Amino acid sequence: MKIYKLTVVGTEEDFSINYTSTSDFMNYKSFEFEGSEEEKYVHFLEDLKKNGGPQPINIKVKMRTKTVDRALSKNEVLNLKSANDFVNKL
Repeated sequence: MKIYKLTVVGTEEDFSINYTSTSDFMNYKSFEFEGSEEEKYVHFLEDLKKNGGPQPINIKVKMRTKTVDRALSKNEVLNLKSANDFVNKL
């Protein structure tokens, strides 16, 4: 079971998402996903579906138009099928 922490930076049209996870509550490790933001997001959803626990996904948003810390449930994130939908939800 993993706990996830995401950081979103940029603008709503040009963004990047940094994916980290931990299984021991202390040592977060970055995912080494390759490809476009959309491909990375799809890999993240697959990992979340397979390894995610009941804890919410912590999200730090540092975009030009907004800065906020959020937490979304696993099911809520799994229902957002594209990276653009995910960023727009924030």
